[in-house]
This record gives sequence, structure tokens and C-alpha cells, in this order.
Amino acid sequence: MSQIVRAGAPAEFLSLVPHLLGCTPRSSLAVVTFAAGRSLGALRIDLPAPGAVADVESVASTVIGMACKVSRTDAVALVVYTDLALRDAGELPHRALVDAVLARADICGLRVIDAFAVGPDGWNGYLSGGEGEPRPLAEIAPDPDLVPTPEVDGDQFAAATLPAITAAERTAVHRLLDDAEQLVARSREAKRLPARRRAAATLLLDDIADPPAVFEAFVSPDDDPDHRAVAAVSFGLQRPLLRDVALMQWLSDLATGDATYGAQTAYAAGQPFPADLARPMWGEGAHPDPPRLLRALDRCRYAAAATPRARRAGPLAACAWLAWATGRSTHAAAYAADALEIDPDHGLADIVRIMCAQGRLPEWVFEREPVTSPAGTGSSRGSRDR
Repeated sequence: MSQIVRAGAPAEFLSLVPHLLGCTPRSSLAVVTFAAGRSLGALRIDLPAPGAVADVESVASTVIGMACKVSRTDAVALVVYTDLALRDAGELPHRALVDAVLARADICGLRVIDAFAVGPDGWNGYLSGGEGEPRPLAEIAPDPDLVPTPEVDGDQFAAATLPAITAAERTAVHRLLDDAEQLVARSREAKRLPARRRAAATLLLDDIADPPAVFEAFVSPDDDPDHRAVAAVSFGLQRPLLRDVALMQWLSDLATGDATYGAQTAYAAGQPFPADLARPMWGEGAHPDPPRLLRALDRCRYAAAATPRARRAGPLAACAWLAWATGRSTHAAAYAADALEIDPDHGLADIVRIMCAQGRLPEWVFEREPVTSPAGTGSSRGSRDR
């Protein structure tokens, strides 16, 4: 569901941008896209290094190119989040970048509603000349009467930190995974397992014998997974064949998971993999259900945190792909980097890293329903997806 929230002044618009981004960014350029007077969402990109003229042009081209890919976009608003002080700066920081973006937007036929700088000592507008003292940051603090949602915490990297879990939960998952691996390997240690631990590990392996059922229960909105479910999913995500089943199923539904599992099994036996099942892995195909995909990402992050570091590359790579699939390329790159630090040869993690470095996002990310509407130049009406 969406709730329309009106912002009748620049300060109110700026208070909404972090909610569109899901963070309060640092050293970033944010571009809010509009179509027929309503915002379609926001894009974020790192600011180029000071004085790097080539990078300025590249960033301008990239960000407007991405804005144009968002369906129905006809206007944009820009916000530069900088660590540089605005007061006594002569001109607003990153003016060359903003001018390059304005020029590129004009070439592409996009109207620029307004452009702002937010620094550590205040905020100001580029299109108004940036003259005078910056306005106080208190003016753009979240207004609970305007957007009745919890305050956005942290910068663009904060949400990529894995969640904290209890020592008891971590120990339980570690033990189950260790014991299950011993049983699979039929090791000497497996023969020495106490009967209770052997039985628990056997139950886990029985669960994962039907991977789609395990993966579907894991993202059910009705129940939080217990430590056995977390261990079973972690066990699957460490194996590429099962991991891809999980990702395609979380992107779609149980039937897709069953089809993908059957296709993976047939592929292992030498049969070709169906193109229609492979396309979503590269960001092509039908739109996913956003709440389902975000729930999968949230629980996959928990599974990664509960997995011993030596075995965490698979769950982290799954987090990276899920973050990429939801348009969170900054988080995706962070998860991919963590996975590659553990396993430098991890295929999926390296693929996600490359896609993020190239600025590639899934097609469905650019298909957005309008969620905010501007009241006029320099102002907007905002909304939040519930």
C-alpha cells in the first residue's frame, strides 16, 4: 500500500529523500525521478573524487542514463550529500558535477525540478545560486507529521551490516551444520556423534532433501525460522545448485522453485538449462513481489550471520544477489566483497561484484509505480510504500 504525503517546501522535500533511499547517504548524489508530477523513487551514486573532471562527466552520464531507464520519467530533482562545509565556501561544493548532470538532463529532455546541497553545516540550493548562509539542518529533519514512519538510521552502508544474533543461536546452527557435513562425508567423526546430535543432523538432511519446501517455509510471513530451518537454508546456500533454486524461488514462487530444482537436476545429468528459468538470474523477466524479496534478503542476512565464517561465502553471495535484485547495489557490492574475502573464487559473488561495478541493475528495478508528487518547482509531495 502507498500513502500520499505532501511536501510543500524544499525543506519538506529534503526530509523525504532519505525515506525514498532507505538511508541518509554520505558523499553521494541522489536523483529523485518524477513522472507526471509524481515521484517514482530515488537513485544514489557515489560522488566523484574532487577535481576529477572525467569522473564528473561519467557520473553525470551514468545517473541520467539510469533515470531515463525508469519508466515514464519526465523530471528529476538532485540532492548532493557532501562532507564539505557549505558555509564560506564561495560556491556550493560539487558545482561542476551538478552542472554536468543538468546539461545531461537537458540533452535527454528531462526537466530539473530543483537541485540542493546538504552538508555538515546546513543545506542550500544550486538553482537559487547557493548564495547566502546555508539553511539549518534542523529544517530537513524527519517530520513525524509529514512521514509517520520510523526515522531512517545510518548511511548507505549501515544496512549491509549483518544482524547480531545470540550466542546460543549461533552455537546451535554451527553444531547442526558441522554434524550434517560429517554425516554427508561419512567421516570417522560422524560415527562418534552422540545419538541426539546425529538425530538432529539427520532431520536437517531430511529437510533439505526437498529444497523448495525448505526455501518456501523460510520466507513465510507467518513464522520466523528456527535454528534448524536457518541451518538447512545455510546448508543449501553453500551449494550452487541449491542456492540458485532458492534465489529463483524467492524471486517468484514455490512452483518456480520446483521447476528450477528439476531443471538443475536435469542439467547436472547433461541436459540444457531452460532459458526462461535462467533469465531472472540476470535481471530479466517478470517483476518480483517486493515484500517477499525483501523478506528473503532479511532472513538470508540472518542465515549468513549464523553461519561459521569459513562457510559463509555462499549465504553472503545469496545476500549480494538479493540486494542487487532489490536495487540495493551498494549493499550488494559489500556482501559480494565479504564473500570474495572468504572465497576469492566464488562465482556468484564475483558476478554480482562485476554487475555492481558496471552499474547494471535488473530490468524490474526501473519499472516503478508513482509514489510522490511535486507541488511545484522546489517542492514535492511524498509517499511511503507500507
